[in-house]
Amino acid sequence: MRAWIRRSALAGFFLPSLVLAQTASVAGGAVPVQATHVTVQAGAAFHVALDKKVRIKTAGVAVEGRVVEPIYVFDRMALPAGTRVVGRVSSIEPLSRGRRALAIANGDFTPLRKAHVDFDTLVLKDGTRIPLHASISEGVPNVVHLTAGGTAKKKKGRVRQTVDAAEQKAKDQVHQTVGQITAPGKWERLKAAIAAELPYRRQWLAAGTQFTAELRDPIEVATSEPPAAAPDALAKLGQEIPPGSVVYVSLMTPLSSATEHLGSPVRAVVSEPLFSADHHLILPAGAHLEGSVTKVVPARRLHRNGQLRFAFRQVDVGPGAPRQVEASLQGVDAAAGANVKLDEEGGAHAATPKTNLIRPAIDVVLALGSLDGLDPHRKLDPDFHQGPDTAGGAVRGGAGFGLIGAALGLAAHYRPISAGFAFYGAGWSVYTHLIARGSDVVFLKNTPMEIRFGTHEAPAPAPNKMLPSESASAGSSF
Repeated sequence: MRAWIRRSALAGFFLPSLVLAQTASVAGGAVPVQATHVTVQAGAAFHVALDKKVRIKTAGVAVEGRVVEPIYVFDRMALPAGTRVVGRVSSIEPLSRGRRALAIANGDFTPLRKAHVDFDTLVLKDGTRIPLHASISEGVPNVVHLTAGGTAKKKKGRVRQTVDAAEQKAKDQVHQTVGQITAPGKWERLKAAIAAELPYRRQWLAAGTQFTAELRDPIEVATSEPPAAAPDALAKLGQEIPPGSVVYVSLMTPLSSATEHLGSPVRAVVSEPLFSADHHLILPAGAHLEGSVTKVVPARRLHRNGQLRFAFRQVDVGPGAPRQVEASLQGVDAAAGANVKLDEEGGAHAATPKTNLIRPAIDVVLALGSLDGLDPHRKLDPDFHQGPDTAGGAVRGGAGFGLIGAALGLAAHYRPISAGFAFYGAGWSVYTHLIARGSDVVFLKNTPMEIRFGTHEAPAPAPNKMLPSESASAGSSF
């Protein structure tokens, strides 16, 4: 009896978001149907990927995307992955002078601008339109999914499950799934790479660009899923989480290896419920995880990169004492350009691409090679004949200042010009790839993560005997 009362209290901690409403919907003048209205509370966050590329030119342009991962409330899915979201480009503003100057130093004279997108409507499968009031983050054009001890892969995860289900139902509907949205074709990526080398180009929000939408107002969605509030369905709610379980969470505290310190608090919220093998609820969506940073190294000069590691030590599923756990990072979604990797224990570190060593070496060789034609002693040799520096000038000019440098080096036929570009490029390349400050590990608020639970410790002490931060620091680190 006491266990049943405790389970009911735990369910009551979350169930204000679940509103059961009996409707008088009658089919054929007969039986009433029970409908469930699920309320997604303000503050909840989800991710949207653009269906098509959008030109960054003027405000007011219509945009359309799809929800990347399903949205859950307690134990029920409120919105499935692939739900359409529509909106518009709300405003366009130029980038900062510092970023503009950096682009010009690399030979890019495009007036770089940033587009702000506002998604204002959810479109359900049956065509129902739900007004959406949310704060939208800056878009991330190329998102990859990182796994502990693995390599970066194009983001699939739960989205892949949506794709597989769609393929089984109807082959002709696969193009509507999120998997294709987040993985633009090779031809599109090739065109984007070529356009990026131009000194002046059009700007686009690429297809698959992901935005984070954080609700400012709650939304209510009707769902046909049966309620799981019966005592039998909640028999394992709040009990020990099986070791090895992987849970999807959303980060509540932004983290950066540049600003965090040992012991800094880390909080996350469960974004997808965890069920047992016999379909009993163990951990509901909305449960909170608390932990701390266990290792942090900021980025430093000489291109030394940052490192960040954290662990979760407590999980709170409702009234009463939080349960002590051991959980570490298993997977995370990150921008491909961030060059972040996860080690086997879940520690994150910024990785230096191999091109950071190859590119400066090539640029230095090109710069030194440009001195051969400028040697005054060789010109005194009667057998020495120097032809026009056509191809070499174009290559060395391009190494120093992109396509503009290549064009000038090709047109000038004058070695001092191409040599100047080559040495400029070599100096800039050596500085940016070898001398400048390395990259920090940065996880923004609402970053989707996968957390793996390990061996559990004894139940947490009584409330108010130890603060969450103290409990986190008392646990063993990995």
